[in-house]
Amino acid sequence: MTQNVSGHEDFTWDSAEHLARLASCDTLWEHYLQTRVRFEAAGQVGTLWPVDSAVGGNRPPLGPLHVVTAVQPNSEPCSVDIMARMGVLDQELDDAGIRSIRAVGSSFDGTHSEDSRAVFGLDNAQARALGVWFGQVAVFAWSGPRWSLLGCATERRTDRGWRWDPSS
Repeated sequence: MTQNVSGHEDFTWDSAEHLARLASCDTLWEHYLQTRVRFEAAGQVGTLWPVDSAVGGNRPPLGPLHVVTAVQPNSEPCSVDIMARMGVLDQELDDAGIRSIRAVGSSFDGTHSEDSRAVFGLDNAQARALGVWFGQVAVFAWSGPRWSLLGCATERRTDRGWRWDPSS
């Protein structure tokens, strides 16, 4: 029995021009800034909380990484489309030999969450390009003392400190 597997070309993705317009919206950007991310790796589970000051953690416990998703802006939560798009992201990361782990970004108040992947070994330009490929307004970067929000189709960037909340 042949399994029907979707590929990147089977979906419509937001254009770079549209993503750049969305990234220029201060209200939307503020929503992204109010995101915590829970990471689930073997032996290391916890939540990163951005902090407004530069004082916070200094050494990310998982090492430097970027957080990306294939969920489109304004998509319906828990839809089959989202699961299929995330499957395409997982397959492309695997095909490229890019190590990733599950991450879930959610609003501080918990009213919105989004399945994502923490990816390792990319620089900011590569992570931004991956974000554009998957129709993303922005990706997160975690390196040293900085938790950064990076516009994918623009140079917009916000750097903050971070706090790690380990949990079992």
